[in-house]
Amino acid sequence: MRVFRGLALALMLCGCAVRPTTTVQPPLQTQLEAVKERLFVLVEAEREREKNGAKPLIIDPELVHAAQTHSDDMATKHSFDVGNPDGNLAINTLLTNPKFRGYVAENSAAQYFTPGTPLDAQRFAQGFLSIWENSPDHRQNLTWPGFERTGIGITADGNMVYAAELFATDLGLPEPQ
Repeated sequence: MRVFRGLALALMLCGCAVRPTTTVQPPLQTQLEAVKERLFVLVEAEREREKNGAKPLIIDPELVHAAQTHSDDMATKHSFDVGNPDGNLAINTLLTNPKFRGYVAENSAAQYFTPGTPLDAQRFAQGFLSIWENSPDHRQNLTWPGFERTGIGITADGNMVYAAELFATDLGLPEPQ
């Protein structure tokens, strides 16, 4: 009986032995979604800090689609719209909808990353925001109080993460018939 208890105790202790753990990295798409969510929060905080009467932005699915299309296009062509012979795909996507009205602005940027390493959502989101804050035109898009809606698209290709954020307002115009 004593041998049995000793053997059982030894087996239990072996089961409790410390084993090295491996960190499972979430898929890249999940990490990019985290960057997108964090970027939205940071942009909202920046608009609030401005104290210029800006309303909170509403995420608009049409703008999200257009921004994602633009980010994917930038990644495919490794180019921003200024170097793209097709122009700004985000704006072109919106203009294909005959019911789209109002005013739209776009911010885009890219940052390097090391493929296979985890993306720090806070660091990448802050990086995109910093790029836009340091550009007068992009900063104006971020803080203009007339914008009511937004959409963010983020994608990665090679060792670059591309982001586009659209801002829009209907300017109070009636919906086209």
